Amino acid sequence: AILYYATLLLIVHFRAKLVGASAEVAVEQKDQTSEKYKGFLFFSAFVTLMFFLIIGYTPFRAVSLSLIVILILSVLKSQTRLRVSNMFEAMERAAHGGISLIAAASCVGLILGVVTLTGIGTKLPGTILPLAQNNLILALVLLMISTIILGMGLPSAVCYLLMATLIGPVLSDLGLVPLSAHLFIFYFGMMSMVTPPVALAAYTAAAIAGANIMQAGFAAFRFALVGFALPYAFVLRPELLILTHDGSPPGLFMVVLNVGIALLGIVALAASVSGYWFSRLNMWMRFGLLAAALVVLLTESDSTQVWLQGVAFGVVAVIAVLNWRSREAAFR
Repeated sequence: AILYYATLLLIVHFRAKLVGASAEVAVEQKDQTSEKYKGFLFFSAFVTLMFFLIIGYTPFRAVSLSLIVILILSVLKSQTRLRVSNMFEAMERAAHGGISLIAAASCVGLILGVVTLTGIGTKLPGTILPLAQNNLILALVLLMISTIILGMGLPSAVCYLLMATLIGPVLSDLGLVPLSAHLFIFYFGMMSMVTPPVALAAYTAAAIAGANIMQAGFAAFRFALVGFALPYAFVLRPELLILTHDGSPPGLFMVVLNVGIALLGIVALAASVSGYWFSRLNMWMRFGLLAAALVVLLTESDSTQVWLQGVAFGVVAVIAVLNWRSREAAFR
């Protein structure tokens, strides 16, 4: 999770550098108090939502209670107090924002109907081992596809339980560390939320932000690429989970080494996705960083593939030097 969110942070940082965005926002002195109170309202709603979810309330009830908390707290200041005019404006904005979301959800329903009626979601897992022919990478790719398909129409927890039941024998036959294998399933069960055409989380965010839903869906998919690479890293580098390939605890050096290698991979991946590192990256540099990142994250931590990882490190180092020099030349 830390590696995943670190990548998202780097992508946002690099994209901000690319477009010249600044963290400074000009706010008049008289508006600072009201802006801080608005921030307090949103933070209070978030804390309330987390509290009710933790104590076992349903998401619908937790969200409803959080909205009630916001309404009560907003009455305390005149700038945030709900008025009749504001109410109609909010209803109008909600209707406009919901149109695209409803249309996307309708299309998603058609896709889910095809998956459910044909039974492809439950039939595909059973064909993984015969198709893979004991090829670990191919088996993991097929497992990823079937998990994402099942995750399209099921909650993450239900998808994980179903896949763990259907794929349990396959995982043991592949000789995977149990924790790595189950995290692999769980991660991809959630990735369907940002994978078009059924990227419900991205579509919801687009409706809130007033953005194009398809552009938001593909942007979410692009930014979440590390989420597709990390589960493979869990399997191929179990030291990231403080395990070895036989399930025993590894040494501290191996844990630190593999975390460092993974960090290098996600920095290269973030730069490739965003198109910026020390300065703007050209297309060849982006492809080189993407290939190097995939090699770093998707190779095993044994001695037979050290040369391949060394080549990837060399590619990243060369691109970093060239990109740094272009930045220095631009400042002259």
